[in-house]
Amino acid sequence: MTNIYDVINELYNDDEGWNTVLERRYAEQFLRTEAFRGATDDELLEIWQQVMYLLIYCGNTSYKIGDMTGEDFVYCISWCQRNIGDFELDYDNVDYFLSVIQRLLIFLKQKKAISNDTAAAKCRLKLLGTDGRLLLFQKDGSLPEEYEKYRTNREPDLETKVFMQLGQKLSVLFDMMQKYFDDPRFSFDRRRACYAYFGTETEPERNQERPELFASFWEYFIFDYRLRDTNERPIEHFYKYYTEHPNPRHGKANKALTDLLESMLKIQLMVFTIEREEADGWFSCKDFFTGSISELSLPVDETVDIRGILCIAHVFEDGNLITEYLRSVIVDSVAQKTLYNQLSAFLACYRVAHPDADWEQFVNANPALVMHMVACAGAPDMSLKPVYPAVKDMKYKPAALRKEDPVHQYLLHFGKLLHMSWEDRKNLTQIWGDFYALRPVACFSDEDIMIWTLAILDNYIKITRTYLLDVAPYAEKVHIDTKRVAERSGIIQDVLQLEAFDPRYMSEDAFMNMIFS
Repeated sequence: MTNIYDVINELYNDDEGWNTVLERRYAEQFLRTEAFRGATDDELLEIWQQVMYLLIYCGNTSYKIGDMTGEDFVYCISWCQRNIGDFELDYDNVDYFLSVIQRLLIFLKQKKAISNDTAAAKCRLKLLGTDGRLLLFQKDGSLPEEYEKYRTNREPDLETKVFMQLGQKLSVLFDMMQKYFDDPRFSFDRRRACYAYFGTETEPERNQERPELFASFWEYFIFDYRLRDTNERPIEHFYKYYTEHPNPRHGKANKALTDLLESMLKIQLMVFTIEREEADGWFSCKDFFTGSISELSLPVDETVDIRGILCIAHVFEDGNLITEYLRSVIVDSVAQKTLYNQLSAFLACYRVAHPDADWEQFVNANPALVMHMVACAGAPDMSLKPVYPAVKDMKYKPAALRKEDPVHQYLLHFGKLLHMSWEDRKNLTQIWGDFYALRPVACFSDEDIMIWTLAILDNYIKITRTYLLDVAPYAEKVHIDTKRVAERSGIIQDVLQLEAFDPRYMSEDAFMNMIFS
């Protein structure tokens, strides 16, 4: 059972600035008063959460608790609804919030900390109808325009929503997502993710000796891996699922959990160096690719020498890490320059098919590649081959895909049977589209369709070094003339001038094969 006084201690010990909003002694005494009134431990936690809503509001605006009017509390509730994920704008929740704050104001006046204790009560008269309806607020949670236009102060919204007990909520969501994606229908995706992350299809177990290994894999799977069928990241897929099927066991907490999932959609994989410590665990960090500076909250001990450290982590918009597990390697300046040059060459290769891509898009599309290259840069005994993809001086414009074409359909079917990624299947059909645009062909039989399909597969397997199928033995097995397949494979290669690791048709798997095969 969580102890309410431990929660208060943690808040004030982490940031003494909260004393300027509500002195610690008053916070503790108020909770003791509530306990004396008969509140249980669970009820004390709920009461403190209501107080925290007010503290967060005052801590992010210019308001002082004792100076707030009934009107100010209306605007406070409106702000909390927009900026605090746990705050739910309905009659019962507003009623409970104002009843707790009303008792807090009475307590503070008794302690002579404030002079007026009527603001919350006046707000109740404005917002709570006698018929159980919430007054004033519109259905979307906004205040009427005629009410808003008389305001003299407007508090800016936060860049990202605040969530109470964030660590606990993240733990709940991670547990739910792991159970959801443990379903057999995601087995091939888990195996592909394991192969990309570990180099083996063996899935990690909850190993007590190395729990960070298990946690880091699931972090990669949820935020970086792309599902084969939709190209969605699992966090995107689960967010859609959970908004339609919230877990009834979590009750009112589902609103906060859904809002937190929405915030997690914006989490980015970031590679950075630590420049200097600012204050209270916040560090000035430089993006390894763009050089932009941002402040991140890092679990870095003050005794750690941050020189030469290259870090990689998943980062919220507000600069907090998704977990306290920070992956970092020691990479000297020369090795960092080499790593940057290699990844720049891969970016140039990626831009042949995606001309508008920047570093963010490249990292999002090739996270496992970036992770492995950073790890290898910090491991002297795992030096990579000096690979610099050759990029033709070409202006490539992909041809339109002929989605109703039977060869296109066969290629998609084979791609799914071979458990190819969404990107690989797209590239596979793009080769056919590009070839057909230069040399249209007519298929008069199912055999013709199969021959061209196998010829495209043969070329894609060769240029990406992705050995998913031995084309010739398969052709024999289904009674297709292997000579005709080889002949048409050669035609495709000549027309498109295909080469090994052709930049027009590179997926992350192909990039990985380029440097690790």
